[in-house]
Amino acid sequence: MFGKSKDTLYNKTLIRPFTYASQSVRNTSLTLLILLAVQLFMLLITESYSALLVVGCALAGSLCADAADKLYHKSYRLSDMTSAVQGIIAGMLLPSNFPPAAVFFITFFTMILLKYMFGGFANAWGNVSVIIAAVAWIVGMNAFPGQVLTKDLLQMRNPSYTLIQSGIFPVLKFDPPVTEALNNTLFGTLKVSIPDGYISMLWDTHSIIPAFRFNLITLISSIVLFSSGMLSMLIPVCFVATYGILVRFAGPLICGGAAGQGDILLALLTSGTLFSSVFVVQWYGTTPLTYAGKTVYGIICGVFAFLIAGCGTSSVGIVFTILCANIISPLIQAAEDRSDKKALYSMLDENLKNEGSV
Repeated sequence: MFGKSKDTLYNKTLIRPFTYASQSVRNTSLTLLILLAVQLFMLLITESYSALLVVGCALAGSLCADAADKLYHKSYRLSDMTSAVQGIIAGMLLPSNFPPAAVFFITFFTMILLKYMFGGFANAWGNVSVIIAAVAWIVGMNAFPGQVLTKDLLQMRNPSYTLIQSGIFPVLKFDPPVTEALNNTLFGTLKVSIPDGYISMLWDTHSIIPAFRFNLITLISSIVLFSSGMLSMLIPVCFVATYGILVRFAGPLICGGAAGQGDILLALLTSGTLFSSVFVVQWYGTTPLTYAGKTVYGIICGVFAFLIAGCGTSSVGIVFTILCANIISPLIQAAEDRSDKKALYSMLDENLKNEGSV
């Protein structure tokens, strides 16, 4: 401080008076929009125009609901980016054959109702995008694809390989040479090999639900979000780890197979598991705040995913998984509040005793 003028110190204070522990909601929402735009670009170059139309209608419905809410309250709210993110995510959780007009009206009226019930976006106990997808499933469940993973397939060691051979997951042209190169280098050193088709599943599953398709792009997006500190890794890691362990060991036992041969890759690369763990599972206001609470919440998500979505290829299981976890989250947050109050009262009592002894 010595040798510096008051004006210099004053200007520095004005420029950066605070140090933030995390990124702002607006910066995070902007980053999410950019990463989701990459997914939309992939839909464009794969000529998935019907999927883009559904996502566009959901986005329009979300933005119109946000504009109507602003007009009703006669105030300006910094919610345009978050509403855009919610609209895009909701559209990506819907099948591309869903009627576009129905997507717009379901998104619009659901968001209007939730804004009226909850108020601001961080006050909602449930993820708006998930609720929109759940309402769409109730209204038009016939548009959602059925479950292709049967009990007989679950008894096999690698059901995903059987589904690849049957054409459920198409093998792309670049898959065989890439697979051979990996088997000769990376996997060869580990003395394991992967068959053709898994690289295709990682790149594009060709699902009619956009959120289920580009798993590699989703993984890259997770690296950006987690490494920048915009999102915490704790909940997604606990969620995916719990779900994977249950699929690996409990899934085959339920269907009469041998323990330890469940297909984790099939579970993670289908049903939108990776997409939801990155973009959906820890939306603002829907998750606990403490490390212990987040850990419990992530584990609960994994258990619900196994019970509801099963071992893969479910079209709506992850949606209801997160919705059920959102219902449990307020109970965890209430326990956190009680723990915080207890710790605060204990600290106050200790301070009073110290002051009395002086």
